[in-house]
Amino acid sequence: MQQREEVRQHVISVATKLFHSQGIRSVTMDNIAHELTMSKRTLYQLFADKEELLLACLVYRDKKERERLTLISQRAKNVLEFLLPLFVAKMREMDQICSSFFADVMKYPRVMEYFEHHKRDNEDDTVAFLNRGKEQGLFRDEINFRVVTRQLSSGMEMFQRNGLANEYSQRELFENTVLVTIRGCATPKGVSMIDEFFKEYTLK
Repeated sequence: MQQREEVRQHVISVATKLFHSQGIRSVTMDNIAHELTMSKRTLYQLFADKEELLLACLVYRDKKERERLTLISQRAKNVLEFLLPLFVAKMREMDQICSSFFADVMKYPRVMEYFEHHKRDNEDDTVAFLNRGKEQGLFRDEINFRVVTRQLSSGMEMFQRNGLANEYSQRELFENTVLVTIRGCATPKGVSMIDEFFKEYTLK
């Protein structure tokens, strides 16, 4: 049983790299089996189809993301000390993913259903977390973070529909939506902290 799980994790790791570097649509189960030097039969015994494998890759990514968030939260003294390093990590991660990945992922119903559940399950925690920034004097009291959170979480789908995802990199879209929005929600104290952080922490 343990050996099977180790093989599954190896498949997920290799498939994730292929999906990120080449996009989802252009990577077949044949390609993945070949990269793994594994028979297609064995691969299909582990994952019924490509969508199931893709979903497993995303679930594993979210698990690693939670581990990363835990590490950052242990060092952070306030909301922005948590968010800003996270944003940098996100943008660097986006630099490693081809643009077609984000368009392709929207074509898989089970994956999109997973995203929707994930967003709903995390929304209350996200809003509560951002509201703590108000108590810390970093975000303006009048900001409705429920509205902000929903607006930002729908960004990927919106960019695919309006064509911006084909014109600009995911990183540039992130910088000009998430970063601009968070800075716009900040108090003068928060703005100063954000600006100082990015002076010292280059994204290039």
